[in-house]
Amino acid sequence: MQRVLILCGGQSDEHEISLISAHGVLAALDRRRYLPLVVGISKTGRWHFCDPERFTLGAVRADEIRLDETAPEALLSPAAAANRGRLIVDGEAQDFDVVFPILHGPNGEDGTIQGLCEILGVPYVGADVAASANCMDKERTKTLAAGAGIPVAPWVTLTAIDQLDGQREAIEKLALPWFVKPARAGSSVGVHRIEQWDGLAAALEDALRFDDKVLIEQGLSGRELECAVLGLHRSPEVSLPGEIIVSPAAEFYSYDAKYLLADAARTEAPARLSVEETHAVQTLAADAVRCLEVDGMARVDMFLTATGVVLNEVNTIPGFTPISMYPQMWAASGLAYDRLISRLLELAFER
Repeated sequence: MQRVLILCGGQSDEHEISLISAHGVLAALDRRRYLPLVVGISKTGRWHFCDPERFTLGAVRADEIRLDETAPEALLSPAAAANRGRLIVDGEAQDFDVVFPILHGPNGEDGTIQGLCEILGVPYVGADVAASANCMDKERTKTLAAGAGIPVAPWVTLTAIDQLDGQREAIEKLALPWFVKPARAGSSVGVHRIEQWDGLAAALEDALRFDDKVLIEQGLSGRELECAVLGLHRSPEVSLPGEIIVSPAAEFYSYDAKYLLADAARTEAPARLSVEETHAVQTLAADAVRCLEVDGMARVDMFLTATGVVLNEVNTIPGFTPISMYPQMWAASGLAYDRLISRLLELAFER
């Protein structure tokens, strides 16, 4: 039986979402093939070796869940055998065969944990260091995609509030509304929808709390669609598309709309699209994954506009919460949640 180290929590602002995702992965893990070891990383960076059945406290929802930090601390150590990792917990070794990182956002989805796994020489689920870093950075994603001929929304990048006036002409060329986004954050943390210039400075100031680089992006009018991608980037498998439908009461698909507000948004998988639309969305998803060289898994977010499909972003560690679209889209495509998790682990060993 292979021992799977599930890493969750983390130091990002998506800590709670990561814990919820870990619950989903554990529930779907085939215990006949895999033995789970859970390490929850606290917001201060401590690694806790947790009981897989009781690694969180509070209700399993974003505003209540928290890591059980009474669990013993764990240290990484080189394993005695090749292609394995080792934890030291209370002086005892806990070896593992593969890492499943469910760490959303910085210090998890940006290539850092992936680099650690590379140094250890242990297989891990998901994209490698370079692809993780490129997809985590929305500016870099757009630049690489645009260079490959993949449509993206126009944008302006800022790193400080005092740059606003100097970039006013470029910003005002972008059609309203504007979306202000931290370049390297997820789950819509720090994202604002702005309708006029006067609201821009406050939105930029808030976004800069989460990253020192911020995008001001032209809003797009169209349907918000996603595809789940699985496999090695040279020959990706693409799911049927899903759709995010935001309630008129919510401005956009914000963090609160995703995780806290009832009825603020709903999802449909598969999305109600024509054969031609489905093909266009799936083609763009595959093109984006090939361009960014994403192995393992990705959720590709897009807009279907009047002029065609436009790439929004690529998530290399998509959510595995009860409302997350990545497992939903694969289920709608005929791949059940438990088989999906097993396939992701198989891909880690294949690579």
